[in-house]
Amino acid sequence: REFDAQSNALLQVAASSRIATASMTAAQLSIEYATIRAPIAGRIGRALVTPGNLVSPGSTPLATLVSVDPMHVYVDVDEARALRYRGQVGAGQLHAHVGFADEDGYPHDGVIDFIDNRVDEATGTVKARAVIANPDGRLSPGLFARMRLPASAERDALLVSDRAIGTDQSRKFVYVVGPDDKVESRTVKLGPLHDGLRVVREGVTGDDRVVVNGLQRVRPGSAVSAKVVAMKESERTAPAPGATP
Repeated sequence: REFDAQSNALLQVAASSRIATASMTAAQLSIEYATIRAPIAGRIGRALVTPGNLVSPGSTPLATLVSVDPMHVYVDVDEARALRYRGQVGAGQLHAHVGFADEDGYPHDGVIDFIDNRVDEATGTVKARAVIANPDGRLSPGLFARMRLPASAERDALLVSDRAIGTDQSRKFVYVVGPDDKVESRTVKLGPLHDGLRVVREGVTGDDRVVVNGLQRVRPGSAVSAKVVAMKESERTAPAPGATP
């Protein structure tokens, strides 16, 4: 009889333990349900409710959370460009350059990762999206941005200072110093300006020495003593207007 009593007592203790474990699990779930965790990393705005306010599930936002890194920048592009760009988007090859109201130029480099699947019939444009890094969180959603997209696929180009380019009626030319240190004239085909330098599409190569300063003192066939400097360096060391080259 005493054995039966002890067995029953053991079963009661085990049942009480299971009840306590179930109660603890329920309490832990209640704590988890009461703890709000953000599904994304970002910046939170002002609190829309404070302790003591009455709220109901699904109808009362507590605050607004926005993602700030990376940032998405949306732009409308014409349908011709959208067709040209679409094949480059999936491969991550379409680069974009972005600038904001307090910035000069387009200092932020990004990638176009999305082009919409339909054309806006009213405007003839397609929505595209660029992704840019914002590690310091300085940029905020809703800012107005400027975006520059390439007119064609990126490629290597030869750049020279605009001061090196001469005009002879309708012909554009540059002076090149040959291996014998004599000057010769080369007709060139020019492209757009890029970062203060002119794109040269035809006429010279990267191995040619292009005369940048003192063009008024040289003529084809004349011998010169050339000093080779980087094209960017030549821009910084250019003589002031009116100075002797």
